Amino acid sequence: MARSPALGTPSETIRGADRGAKWHGSLDADIIIANAPDPVFVSDLEGKILQANDAVSQLLGFRQDEVLEQSLSRFISPEETREFTAALREVVERGVMRNVVLNPRSASGEVIPTSLNASALRDPDGKEIGAIGILRDMRELDKARAYAESLKSELQEKILDLEKFEEVVVGRELKMIALERELESLRIKSKG
Repeated sequence: MARSPALGTPSETIRGADRGAKWHGSLDADIIIANAPDPVFVSDLEGKILQANDAVSQLLGFRQDEVLEQSLSRFISPEETREFTAALREVVERGVMRNVVLNPRSASGEVIPTSLNASALRDPDGKEIGAIGILRDMRELDKARAYAESLKSELQEKILDLEKFEEVVVGRELKMIALERELESLRIKSKG
């Protein structure tokens, strides 16, 4: 059988395919979570963080060992903890939650606006064992929204200024028309 330089012999191609299948099979959750670009964490049903990637540490400014095995209540307010726990129950019931606002505190004390998307984690028997969450840092979006609002306010002010200017111009034009009519009527009276 002819050997293709790119593919190798048929048996080499099959062995290569086996290696590829084994490699894909080794992509377990730990690798996926660790390499996710967004902050990803896994919590149990009580809100204890069981796993978190480096992006979580970067977002919050805590080392991995300061995040793992901690309750989410260490990072969010008591009210948000109650809301998160309720949302966690909802995740277990519905399977997913999207765009939940959380404001965790960083190591420096800064409150960081985030959006949380989470889904339920189940064991092989289908029993709910926790949740996996993905946080989105909303600071830049909030800055963009604030900037857009300031532009909108500026634009509204300019529109009001233009409306006032239009009133002045239209009022002046109306006065000029009224004066012209008055002049015309005076000319007619003076001729007649």
